[in-house]
Amino acid sequence: MRLFKQIGMFLLLPMILLIDSHLGQFVNSFFPHFQLVSHFIFIFLLFETIEVSEYLFLAYCLAIGLLYDIYFFHLIGIASLLFVIIGAVVYKRNSVILLNRWTRLLAVLMMTFIFEFGSFLLAHLVGLSAENLSVFIVYGLVPTMILNCIWMLIFQYIFEKIYL
Repeated sequence: MRLFKQIGMFLLLPMILLIDSHLGQFVNSFFPHFQLVSHFIFIFLLFETIEVSEYLFLAYCLAIGLLYDIYFFHLIGIASLLFVIIGAVVYKRNSVILLNRWTRLLAVLMMTFIFEFGSFLLAHLVGLSAENLSVFIVYGLVPTMILNCIWMLIFQYIFEKIYL
C-alpha cells in the first residue's frame, strides 16, 4: 500500500501543479494590479517528506521543477534547480520543520521566498525579466507571501489529518 501511495502521488504531480496554477490565476483575477503566485505545491511537498525516501522526494522535486519550467518559464533550469535545492533542505530538516504548526507555516513562507526571489534573480540573470527589484518586492513577492500564508493556514489542518 505504501508503494502504491508513493507511485500514485508521483503520477498526481502534474495534476497538483495544474490545480495550483489555476488556483493562482483565479485569485489573481480579483487583484489585477498584483502578481499573485500560488505555491500550494510547497504545502504538498512539505508533508510528503513524511511518506517518501530522500531520493524519491528529490525525484518529485525534479519532476515538479521540470514541469514548472516547461509550463511557466519555457526554459529548463530555473525551477528545476530551485525545487531540488529547496527539496533537499526541507527533507534534511523535516524533523525540525514538522514539530508544530508555526514551524510548518514558516517553512512554507521560506520556501516561497527562496523560490520567488531565486527565480527572479535567475530570470534577471538570464534576461527573462527586466523588472525592477522594488517593483518585484511590492507587487509580486509580498502579495505572493501573503497568499501562500493564507493557503497554509487554510489547508494545514487538512494535510495534518492526511499525513500526521
